[in-house]
Amino acid sequence: AAYRELHRRQQFMAREEKKQHAELEERQRREENRKVGELKEHMRRMKFQQNDGDEGGNENENENNDDSDSEEDYDHLLDECETDPTLLQIRQSRLAELRQLQSTRAEHLSLGHGQYRTITQDEFLPECTGKSKHVAVHFFHNEFERCKIMDFHLKSIAEEFVECKFVRMDAEKAPFFVAKLKVKTLPTLLVFEEGKEVGRLTGFEGLAMDATKPDEWHTGRLKEWLADKGSIRYERPSWEVEKERRRLGVVNKGAVWSDRERSGVVEEFY
Repeated sequence: AAYRELHRRQQFMAREEKKQHAELEERQRREENRKVGELKEHMRRMKFQQNDGDEGGNENENENNDDSDSEEDYDHLLDECETDPTLLQIRQSRLAELRQLQSTRAEHLSLGHGQYRTITQDEFLPECTGKSKHVAVHFFHNEFERCKIMDFHLKSIAEEFVECKFVRMDAEKAPFFVAKLKVKTLPTLLVFEEGKEVGRLTGFEGLAMDATKPDEWHTGRLKEWLADKGSIRYERPSWEVEKERRRLGVVNKGAVWSDRERSGVVEEFY
């Protein structure tokens, strides 16, 4: 049954990859057509401005030039840009970059990135020491409210940043790794790079925006922590971006917190 499920998942990922590749090519085609159109319009305006400067304000001569210069003449001139070696090189370089990004994304998705999954103790080593360069593991307990809060934020991040694999493991069902990795407090978030631990977040340490409200923090705080460990590529939006987002009514995914354990004491697990 496990192999059938794996085969089904691989087929699904292959279909998704093919679909995404087709969508990417279509977006690239539309983007290239848009850029060519903008370039033609820009050069047409430059040509008009040059004509105005050369004529020195002679309206009669300008009128004669307007009559003699046809739309086709300008299009012929601008079409030559499409065969310019420099522009073609830039275009090919950009297309190659986009293809590489799409290929990397597809590879990550095939490895289980882009989703937030629960793994067992037996799956821990294959998941953390396999082909994925960065893996974030959340050790949780089903009855701890703060673990549910961490799940909320990690699920959102996992879907947005596919360069890192995000998984969760029930601490009660993984006593060996709890002891091996010296997990004493839940929730605990471990970040691995090529199988080696490079980051450890105990509870909500350093995430709270207000020390008197330790459970209230935005997803962006966790993104910054993960980026600092090198597991995701994230930069905090500038104040200009934040101002524009507020103007448009766009808000960050809100802080969530537990109605219980508001004292700031993190649940202990031994």
